Amino acid sequence: MSVSPSLSPNGRRLAYTGYQAGYADIYVIDLTTGSRVRLVKFPGSNLGPRFSPDGNQLACSISKDGNPELYVVGLGGGARRLTHTRGAESSPTWSPNGSEIIYSNDDTGEPQLYRISAGGGTGRLVPTGYGYCTEPSWSPDGQRLAFNVRSGGGFSVAVLDLSNGGTRIVTQGENPVWGADSRHLIYSTGSTISLLDVPTGKSIPVVSGLGKVTEPTWSR
Repeated sequence: MSVSPSLSPNGRRLAYTGYQAGYADIYVIDLTTGSRVRLVKFPGSNLGPRFSPDGNQLACSISKDGNPELYVVGLGGGARRLTHTRGAESSPTWSPNGSEIIYSNDDTGEPQLYRISAGGGTGRLVPTGYGYCTEPSWSPDGQRLAFNVRSGGGFSVAVLDLSNGGTRIVTQGENPVWGADSRHLIYSTGSTISLLDVPTGKSIPVVSGLGKVTEPTWSR
């Protein structure tokens, strides 16, 4: 089983969590040669890799210290721990310049979004107005954050304006990811991957008819 794919910004590498060795480890595939490296293989779970804007690092969750903490791992090796909390960190997303990371943490019982320097420090709560927030995606222009919120029995996609703090629901679905133009999102709804034009609210299907599909990724 393979989950949580992340394309490098130039589209030449794919990182993901794979269970080929019987455990949750992080692999990186060179899409031009097909070569695969088991990059992160600490005891415990190694989950949810996300490429940095320069394509040279991965932010991910590693549980070798107990609960899942946020780490940054270089493609050449070396893991640097960023967080020290009682909760579980997950779903990192990088700022466009690579200086910060927004991630999900469930310290309060329900996951909330936090912002931390890529060099480490203390995570700061990102106010969203919602009680259950996961899967953040930072827009390439740095101005907005898309993320999942739980609504009723399902999930919606919300967009937060980072300059004024305004948040709005833009569609029903999960796993939002910004495109390079910071205008369009791809997201999943059951058996369909759709493309949303955020300003107009117009959505069109991109992939469907393959059974349940989740966790789309997009090069920039």
